[in-house]
Amino acid sequence: MTDSAAVQDTFRSALLRRSFRKAFPPAVRGEGVYIWDSRGKQYLDFSGSAAVNFIGHGVRDVVDAMAAQARKIPFVHSSQFTTPVGEEYAQELLKFAGPNFEGGAVYFTSGGSEAIETALKLSRQYQVEIGQPRRHQVLSRTQSYHGSTLGALSVSGNKRRREMYLPMVREWAHVGIPYCYRCKYDCTDGCRNCGREYAMELDRAIEAAEGTVAGFIFE
Repeated sequence: MTDSAAVQDTFRSALLRRSFRKAFPPAVRGEGVYIWDSRGKQYLDFSGSAAVNFIGHGVRDVVDAMAAQARKIPFVHSSQFTTPVGEEYAQELLKFAGPNFEGGAVYFTSGGSEAIETALKLSRQYQVEIGQPRRHQVLSRTQSYHGSTLGALSVSGNKRRREMYLPMVREWAHVGIPYCYRCKYDCTDGCRNCGREYAMELDRAIEAAEGTVAGFIFE
């Protein structure tokens, strides 16, 4: 298939593609860090990690564990049931997270954007529950990315990605993100003062919000 034919095939596809200006080869197999398309061409996968595929393709232990759980029970609604595997994994996550999370709780979601939306809602609900209903803003960093849903876009710091959706997206404050290579504070002491400067940025943003900040999200 020529490139032009592949582009035409993209236009005929029933899938809504990320771009209509390039061809998308159909991936039919993956193993480790490699993907093969329908013509047998091999690709080194540099994009999988952006979509949470850090462990590689076709990892047998993971595939077998997924199949075994699907045979037992694939889904229960969290408003009605819990599961042994969910309870066990939640305990492992809390243990891995360290002593600051001892006695905490885990809420599982289907993906990153949904996790961010849930965190935003929980931060708001917490403030309401403790008698602070004015607190609703969630601060974040410039150039950050937290997901593609509207709430996640509100706390994502890339203006270009938010621009089209601004009538629908909340505009909250974004503070600077440390970048030692081009530090805007021109620090010369190994970034010690730099860290304090960025912390002060956050303090100023909280003060400017006049008691309406519910949380700060960062990566």
